[in-house]
Amino acid sequence: MDGVEFKQLKIHSDDRGDLFEGLREDDPIFGGKFGQVLISVIKPGVVKGWHMHKKQTDYTLCAKGNILYGVSDGKKTETFVIGDKNPVMVKVTPGLWHGYKALGGEAILVHVMDTTYDPEDTEKTDPNSFGDVWSSKNE
Repeated sequence: MDGVEFKQLKIHSDDRGDLFEGLREDDPIFGGKFGQVLISVIKPGVVKGWHMHKKQTDYTLCAKGNILYGVSDGKKTETFVIGDKNPVMVKVTPGLWHGYKALGGEAILVHVMDTTYDPEDTEKTDPNSFGDVWSSKNE
């Protein structure tokens, strides 16, 4: 879908644990503007969405666990599993509806935005506005 990009995350593991880079200034996916970083913890089965920003670009990665990430332009809706099963960062540009659901257990997300959060820039709609994308068939 136009306005959505992915960055495959390379995981470096040793006996102490794992390390991966989320977003670098020199990444082709990065637009060069920084606003803020948010960390969110999503409880199992919880859906957070749909919402859309008029100006803000979001970069999201799932640092722990797995989520079903949904994106919609209002006509077409796509979902992706990201996290332990698929370590990627998702970039979503303004004007696209997006949301997510924790799959299995708790999930920890890192959000990087190109502007600071502005509630006036955000629209929200019902989680089922674009069909039944969150049902357990996706887990």
